[in-house]
Amino acid sequence: MPAKRVTYLPITSIVVGIIVLAVAVGLVSSRDIERGRRQVADILEHQATTIVRFVSADLRVQLGAPDWQRSRVDLLFEHFGARAEISYLTVLDPEARVLFCSDPERVGEAWPRALEFDVEPPLRTSDGRLLRFGGRSVYQLAALLDLDPSDSHRPSGARIGRGARRRPFDAAAALERLSELLGRSLPSTEPVPLVVVVGLDATDLESAFLASRNHTLMLSAILLVVGGVAIYFLFVLAHYRSARTALANMRSYTTNVIESMASGLVSVDADGRVVTVNSRARDLLRLGGSDVSGRDIADVLALEPDIERAGVGPVVRGARDVTETETRILVAGDPIPVALSASSLRDEEGGRAGTVVLFQDLTEVEALKEEVERARHLASLGRLAAGVAHEVRNPLSSLKGFAQLLRGEFRPGSDEERYADIMIEEVERLDRVVQELLDFAKPVTPDRKPSSLNAIVGEALGLVAEDAQFREIEIVRRLATDLPDALVDPFQIRQALLNVFLNGIEAMGEGGTLTVETGGCGDAGTSHQLAVSVTDTGEGMSPGEIERLFEPFYTTKQRGTGLGLTIVARLVEQNGGHTAVSSEEGVGTTFSIRLPVVVADAPSGSDGPRRPTGEPG
Repeated sequence: MPAKRVTYLPITSIVVGIIVLAVAVGLVSSRDIERGRRQVADILEHQATTIVRFVSADLRVQLGAPDWQRSRVDLLFEHFGARAEISYLTVLDPEARVLFCSDPERVGEAWPRALEFDVEPPLRTSDGRLLRFGGRSVYQLAALLDLDPSDSHRPSGARIGRGARRRPFDAAAALERLSELLGRSLPSTEPVPLVVVVGLDATDLESAFLASRNHTLMLSAILLVVGGVAIYFLFVLAHYRSARTALANMRSYTTNVIESMASGLVSVDADGRVVTVNSRARDLLRLGGSDVSGRDIADVLALEPDIERAGVGPVVRGARDVTETETRILVAGDPIPVALSASSLRDEEGGRAGTVVLFQDLTEVEALKEEVERARHLASLGRLAAGVAHEVRNPLSSLKGFAQLLRGEFRPGSDEERYADIMIEEVERLDRVVQELLDFAKPVTPDRKPSSLNAIVGEALGLVAEDAQFREIEIVRRLATDLPDALVDPFQIRQALLNVFLNGIEAMGEGGTLTVETGGCGDAGTSHQLAVSVTDTGEGMSPGEIERLFEPFYTTKQRGTGLGLTIVARLVEQNGGHTAVSSEEGVGTTFSIRLPVVVADAPSGSDGPRRPTGEPG
């Protein structure tokens, strides 16, 4: 692999240029923001100072006026408090208690610590500051109002309007009114320091300032980004064409390799999103031409029981580097056995770049394994059945013969004759058990050929018609017409249907209805399977009984062997079909049997076999 070229000068120039541009933009932005902050502070300070001066002058006038009334002062403060731009206006006594306030309910309360200020002589006003009050931004300014009762010559107020006269100031009366307001006697020789505090609603001005600041910062950021991108683009443009050519060649080669693989491949990025799916994986997952790029791997690759317990999740997250397992992929609800491996992808620096998942279809391998296991099991059971037949059937024949001989020696209707009949019946029942065991264990290869399903159903129903009539059970036939032939062994399917019919008749006992229906599974004219459903009106079964229904030797009948329905399932499976059952307690049970349909894919007049659908080809 050729050495990687590194060009230092262009990279250094890019970094230096961006730094210089950032410093210049930062200085200009800082200057504009600071200028806007000062303008806002000046406006608020001017407004607050004007209000403080007016209130201070009016308060001195009211305290020294001959017709003093506190209600007039309270009305003045309430008037100011009603103005939208004033959050609060108050006068504090030397103990920082509210003497007058735009909110009458706060009179007499201590001034909140959150709104404290520093005003000490000879400083006449505090520095204005922004603070939070009542959930809003407030500009607060405090001014010292020192009322000296002994100074009767001090002007009592400012001239308001041209030609206005000054009101007289009564120092003794002012001292008396202050003592009354403060609740204590005041000396006549010391000034009384009162503080006027005004809070202006700065929300609008602050919002305007913040908007201006954000606008400045945004323009600065845009300028910085545009400048940086322009500088960087000059460097990138020189390498773009060569990189694009090399990337196209590499991508073409990689795609050819991936698409030529016999295994399914799915690659994901570091976040678990699908990047690549080869053609074999699309076939196995039945994706067709749909675009799955960017989707989560758990949505594309549905593993059984789930992607975590299958071992792929830890590899995708980076908790493990590799995993190999045999699991099942759920495709349209159908589980497909696969051999799966997942391994991490690494970049040039060794960091995790994603995950690649490979899987191989094991359907044929699983089928061979099941066939071998079934053959081994049936062979063992066959040897057992042969031994049982040899050891049991000969004594049973002797017992049956002697019982029949003895029965002829007894008086008709006697207890001895009845006992002999019971012995004969039990021997015959044991003989049936042995025969069913041999039928179950005997591996018989079906002779499958095109057969009429309705004809097979009719033959099986004919065998149980007399028994159904004796039990007063009505048989309802709903056989579809124009059905294609099924590729089955007619003898085995007739035997399976006979067992299902007998099972339904025995489940109903006396009276009831046995309904038999045939039809196709799918759209009309395109059915890939034929279906036979048998419904009885018996007692029904519980979910637990349904789950074990096809197990060998499981039965709910007092005199059953538990092999009848097991033989049904085996015979249908040997013919490429499937057996299902649904039941509701107190209502009845329905058995459904699906069988493959013959597809005439051989040329006309050909002697070659016709392939059934509904099973693997």
